[in-house]
Amino acid sequence: MIIKKENMPMEDRKAWRGGEGAPQITHLCPEGKPSNWRFMARVDFKPGESIGEHVHSGETELYYIIEGEATVIDNGESVKVPAGDSIVTGNGAGHSIINTGSGRMTMLAIVVND
Repeated sequence: MIIKKENMPMEDRKAWRGGEGAPQITHLCPEGKPSNWRFMARVDFKPGESIGEHVHSGETELYYIIEGEATVIDNGESVKVPAGDSIVTGNGAGHSIINTGSGRMTMLAIVVND
């Protein structure tokens, strides 16, 4: 299946999970995704934009930083993550992410049901 860029819905998600700003989401597989995929998107953050802290139970989320740098709160620990790093959260663990760089930060976010 090929999904053309123009067929990928985009949205600005204001105060996502209590975060700052309105990161822009591009839904990469809006239809026909496997049943265990809950979410798959490219997310673009302006400086200071974030996703608030939340927990993943019964599912696992992967963040892969494509561009820029961020700070992740990973189970209460603050960690800087540059482009090329990934973060995996599941089994009741919690996390949040904020663009702490001076330019755009882009990541891939995938949530799969365990």
